Amino acid sequence: MDLLMPKLSTMPDGNVKKNTMNVPDTSEKDRFQQKVNEFCIAMNQYENNPFYSNLELVVATLVVSLQMITLVNLFQTYDGTSYPGILATLVLAYIATDFINGFIHMYMDNNTHYNSIVGPYISSFHLHHQKLKSRYKNSLAVYFFESRTKFWLLVYLILLTVLQKLVPVNYNLNVGLVAVGIFSSLAELSHYWCHNATKRNTILKRLQRWGILLSPKHHAHHHRSDNTHYAFLNGVSDPLLNLISNYFYQGYKNKADKHTTAYLKLIQKR
Repeated sequence: MDLLMPKLSTMPDGNVKKNTMNVPDTSEKDRFQQKVNEFCIAMNQYENNPFYSNLELVVATLVVSLQMITLVNLFQTYDGTSYPGILATLVLAYIATDFINGFIHMYMDNNTHYNSIVGPYISSFHLHHQKLKSRYKNSLAVYFFESRTKFWLLVYLILLTVLQKLVPVNYNLNVGLVAVGIFSSLAELSHYWCHNATKRNTILKRLQRWGILLSPKHHAHHHRSDNTHYAFLNGVSDPLLNLISNYFYQGYKNKADKHTTAYLKLIQKR
């Protein structure tokens, strides 16, 4: 056992201290480079292994299919609930969706576990701060393809479908649960329109000014500052999300964003 214990050296005053010569002193620069290496490895897996893109297509297809199934199930169980009650539920679901998706966005922006099993998706996700313009030009394509990595939403919709079949759900509650599932994909559209809508899109611009959709002015805080304004359906829940992010996180601009920038510079040199 003595051979496994750290060696001790005697100080002038007779005290002893541990010999730390064998303990590596990892500098901040070394840790940063390690994270960049992990990021590059994860991105290489994402771009060169068809498993990831194929899984995304499966997830997107299942998400959209289950959204339609849960909506049909909802219509089939209509029990005469008043329309004002349904409208109030939809408003609450809209706010809840803004918070839920913003919370997940906050978690993902501050996630640097590139060597985990989902590392390739994490690294790929971080590219969205560097590439603000979507490669998709059609809103339906955005709705479909931007749902492809919402794994949490797929689990949510599966559980909701099972719940609808096995349990008699209160209709207003059912409306709210189904709406959250659909609004979560609509949030991706709202974010897309925030970055891509032009003055010719008068209806979208009006909805953005009214605070129904995410406005460029509101969302600009997320890109100009750090660790703030994560919501992207309409941003109404950002005051609460900002409190949470300031308590739990230090920000992503000196971490994930720098890892992404370093990766893109390496790509450009090739």
